[in-house]
Amino acid sequence: MQITDIKAIPIRMPLEQTFDGSTYAMTERCTIISEVETDEGIIGRVFIGDNRDHQHEVVELINTTIKSILLGEDPLCIERCWKKMFQLTIRLGNRAQTCAAIAAVDAALWDLLGKVCKQPVYKLVGGFRDSVKPIIIGGYYEKGKTIGALCEEMLEYKEIGYAGAKVKVGGLSPKEDAKRIEAIRKSVGEDFMIACDANQGWTRFEAVDFGLSVKELNIEWFEEPVQWHDYIPGMNYVREKTGLPVTAGQSDFFHDACRKMIEAESVDIINYDVSGGSGITDWLKVAKMAELYQIKMAHHEDPLISMHLLAGISLGLYPEYFSQQRDPLTPKIVANQPRIENGKVNVCERPGFGMEFDEDFIAKYRVD
Repeated sequence: MQITDIKAIPIRMPLEQTFDGSTYAMTERCTIISEVETDEGIIGRVFIGDNRDHQHEVVELINTTIKSILLGEDPLCIERCWKKMFQLTIRLGNRAQTCAAIAAVDAALWDLLGKVCKQPVYKLVGGFRDSVKPIIIGGYYEKGKTIGALCEEMLEYKEIGYAGAKVKVGGLSPKEDAKRIEAIRKSVGEDFMIACDANQGWTRFEAVDFGLSVKELNIEWFEEPVQWHDYIPGMNYVREKTGLPVTAGQSDFFHDACRKMIEAESVDIINYDVSGGSGITDWLKVAKMAELYQIKMAHHEDPLISMHLLAGISLGLYPEYFSQQRDPLTPKIVANQPRIENGKVNVCERPGFGMEFDEDFIAKYRVD
């Protein structure tokens, strides 16, 4: 079998409102559809990521450079294909964009492998379980939004069937954000998982103030608690002073950064992101490394892909969804998705990632 074509299709969808975290604002939902075609007519095809600022550059890398180096390769030799792509990062340049392009093609290769083997990806990467507990990312900052409205939002997520929520913090003072989390816990009860995500919004001292304030509220993890320039030592400090599990990884694009966090004992959970990192092939390397240290694995975003990875390994946690207001794309771009019910979702059993695309939706929102 040989690769005969590789292509990327950019998708860009406006949001009806702005979603603010502590260090960013979201006004669009973007993704890239990547395809790998073969001489036997089998095609790997997925959508992955939410690259907005450099979407055009990533697509151009896939459609030109990566295509040129992988044409004629055996797509089932995924590690070899990944290594050839990764060589592109050796030259100076924007490595984050290059790794995002690698990730998109790598995911399509895994989808193709599943279709050739007639197996879902979660079985190819270990098949530890066939269902996972989904959570939702919410609690964004909105002008005029009251704590009561925030609690209603969380109760709605619980009613839908999510096992928990990752709530945005770091955009207010530690005291103010702690009040938001306390109100949520009282509202949803103890059987609903709450994680807190500061998106690198606080100093180490602010993060500790917040962590100590919510320590008795059964917080699953405290994600990216400190600012970028104090990343590893700051997370060490927060872990030591608060005793809360600390999570990081979604801002990194190669496994070496995860290795450094593990070796420094600065994290309890790694949430390395396939789309922002260097693909599934690299994510699995991080997962094996984490297992040796008994560190759990999470994954930011892309639930239709991440559920396979997290179900495939023994220490996998929750696939992360967004609300339909924050992510109107995922529910519409792919039909026949696994349903969320009673705090769990069964992983798709169709070959590969099982994505059956809505071509009309793609035609409406593609931007090239």
